Amino acid sequence: MSKKDQQFENLRREIALKSGTVLENLLRYNSLIKGLQNEVKNLSEGVNPEYFRLLLKNIEKNIASNIELVKEGSIKAINLISTLEKEVIDKKLLQEETKILKEIVLSRENIMDWKGYAREILKKLRKIYPYDVFFFIFEEDGTVRVYLFTGYRMDKTTERAVIQALKEKTGIPPQKKIEFEEIQITGRTRKKHFRQIHIETHSFLQDSPGIGGVLGLVVLSESRLTKKEENILNSILSIMTLVTGSSRALSRAITELEYYAGHDPLTGLYNRRIFEDLLRYEVSRAQRKNYNFSLILIDLDNFKYINDTYGHHTGDMVLKSVADILESSIRDGDLVARIGGDEFVIMLSETPLEQAIQVAERIRKNLEENRICTMDGSVISVSASLGVVEFPTHGRTKEELLIVVDNALYRAKDMGKNKVYVPTVEEIENTIKEKRKEFAVLQEAIENDLFIPFFQPIYDLKNDTVHAYEVLARLKTEDGEIISAYRFISLAEKLGKIKEVDRIIIKKALGMKKRHNIKEKLFINLSAKDISDGDFWDYIFTEVQNLKISPEEIVFEITEREAVREIAEVQMLILRLKEKGFCFAIDDFGSGYSSFYYMKYFPIDYVKIDGEFIRELNPADTKSVAFVESMNFLCKKLQIKTVAESIENQEILKLLKDIGIDFGQGFYLGYPSPTFL
Repeated sequence: MSKKDQQFENLRREIALKSGTVLENLLRYNSLIKGLQNEVKNLSEGVNPEYFRLLLKNIEKNIASNIELVKEGSIKAINLISTLEKEVIDKKLLQEETKILKEIVLSRENIMDWKGYAREILKKLRKIYPYDVFFFIFEEDGTVRVYLFTGYRMDKTTERAVIQALKEKTGIPPQKKIEFEEIQITGRTRKKHFRQIHIETHSFLQDSPGIGGVLGLVVLSESRLTKKEENILNSILSIMTLVTGSSRALSRAITELEYYAGHDPLTGLYNRRIFEDLLRYEVSRAQRKNYNFSLILIDLDNFKYINDTYGHHTGDMVLKSVADILESSIRDGDLVARIGGDEFVIMLSETPLEQAIQVAERIRKNLEENRICTMDGSVISVSASLGVVEFPTHGRTKEELLIVVDNALYRAKDMGKNKVYVPTVEEIENTIKEKRKEFAVLQEAIENDLFIPFFQPIYDLKNDTVHAYEVLARLKTEDGEIISAYRFISLAEKLGKIKEVDRIIIKKALGMKKRHNIKEKLFINLSAKDISDGDFWDYIFTEVQNLKISPEEIVFEITEREAVREIAEVQMLILRLKEKGFCFAIDDFGSGYSSFYYMKYFPIDYVKIDGEFIRELNPADTKSVAFVESMNFLCKKLQIKTVAESIENQEILKLLKDIGIDFGQGFYLGYPSPTFL
């Protein structure tokens, strides 16, 4: 092979390698469904599943289109290299193209600043061929946006001629509103003599408004361009299709994803994650500036009845209507968030308690008087219970305020609903005293190593043998009493101690598995706090390695509700676990609105069907059977194993076997025990 042939072969190899890197980055950004990607981190109950499905489909379509774009651009670039190879081409040109291709990296920074990134690449590409203008045209909200990356400052006459030629070449309708933005590649001023305006264009993703469009190069010349020059321009455009096209499309997708990371997709209000971050900031600001602020926690009365009676569509209408009333009830600078299915919170900045109570009463009255028309012509109303607290009167930390306002809300419910309640000084003291006592008990249990694992068998329903054990947390007091997890898990999560509890339980469970030479799998529950904690996972991986336990014998499971709050982290975690050989399960499957999303996008090994579906199973109730059959059918198609929870009698067990469910657990099959069977 000659030196020249070797150079072209190297260039082709560089393009292939770079395309692979770009594709890898695109697939990695696919994980950002950060999520909705993330909410996508904090979706709440009551969200219309169809709305969420369509949103995800749109994001998926954009990213999939970009993957095809990269593939197509790579093929074009390689084909152009073959064409250039037939031309007389110098070594310097080949080296410059190779160098630029090596520098194409679709990092998050480059994607979000796609114009700045494009400018830097274009500056280097002008060394290959001194084109005059690079342009990018797309339509958004009825306006045609034209970005002109100019190689130098053009005089007005030249600029008008170039713009007119662009309009004619790209077919922009004269009635369309056009907005131009010029980005200068160099700061030089130049007056250029020319007789012809040569324009080369590439189109991409034209069926994606606001993203796809036309990009091209403008060359001002005294004569027609040669075939070699046209090939070089097309080579440059292939590179810029990768750079501008992909970064622009991904920029739009990431912006949308990050919006839903902090907002409730149904109402557009802030979600719990953002609210808690802003509350933490408000507490520190109020301490520095020495002012008071107030919180109003709002929970709709009998919302479940509305959802069950009129359907989720009407429930969505109610939640949107409530959000509108809450937003219209606050000032600029105040904050309203949806933090649960039918739970909202308002933070009133620099507002004393007396004013906050007035706002709460006004909201209560406005909600009570609000009327909503349903699809069938019915008119419904909704009331709410409200708890009101003030900083620092009712708490001096974020945690204290949330505990006290939560208790105030439940007091309003206990008083008959549709009430505003403000806790008394005595109640505040008792609440905080009780929580501190609970914290001390929890901390003592951690320090004295009182948490122990229990094991509940999971049976293979085809041959009635034990397939695995689910690890359950228990607290064994110093006097020997065994306390179930539901009595301390929620508290451990609120007090930030759940990761310590998880470490203790997992360490002991793995140790017992090794000592007793148990080859059946262990299903280990994860809390939301564990998901993105690198130290936690380093600890777990080290324990497994030290005990010489095969990763295939461990199944990590997370509830569907927790998964949807941390959607991007869950996706990345699963990939990391699968790399190391571990298995993964979604617990309480079917209880939320994103079940089928996980089946499609997550490499899940097991789904544990929510116990509510299993307990309701009855051969005479075709609807209850149909739900479980449909889940099982989809899982079989996707090669995902099914586990039925809460099997409580022989009749349900037989029905599950007839349906074809793979595995089962429940009190009928075996109670949780401190030892293996």
